[in-house]
Amino acid sequence: MIPFDQGLYAGEHRHNLDAKKRLTVPSKWRFDGDENALYLAFADPSGCVTVYPPKMVEQLKARLSSISLGDKKGQRAIMRLLGQSDQFTFDKNGRINLNERLYRHAGIEKEVVLVGTVNKFHLWEPERYEAYIEADEDEGDLSDILSDLGL
Repeated sequence: MIPFDQGLYAGEHRHNLDAKKRLTVPSKWRFDGDENALYLAFADPSGCVTVYPPKMVEQLKARLSSISLGDKKGQRAIMRLLGQSDQFTFDKNGRINLNERLYRHAGIEKEVVLVGTVNKFHLWEPERYEAYIEADEDEGDLSDILSDLGL
C-alpha cells in the first residue's frame, strides 16, 4: 500500500451501512497500519461528518493542546468539538463504526456518500450532499472559485 504521507483522499464513493452500522471505506483510502492508527470523526457544521486521518489528528492535537486553560472560549470550543466526536481505527476488513450521535447529526440512516477533500474525507447523507453541492453553485462559477483560491 501507499505510505500514509503519500495518501490522497479524492473522489466520491457511495456505500451502505451494514446491519451493525459499520461503513466500509474505499480501499484506495486505506493504508497499512490502519488497524492501529487513530482516526477522528466529528460533527461538521455543514451537516456532515468529517474524518481526520492520523496525521491530521496529530496536528489537531498539537493545536488544541496549545489553547490555554484560561481561554474559556477556546476551552468551550474544544469541548463542543471533541464532545461530539468519535475516535476509531479500521477493522481488518476496512470498516469503521461511528457512534449514533454522529450518524444522527449527518442524517445518515443507510446510504452514505464519502467525499475526499485531499487530506480528509466527509460522510454525507445523499440528499444533504446533493443540496450542499447545489447551494455551492449559487456561490459562483467553479472556475471563479478556483481562481480565488489560487488554483
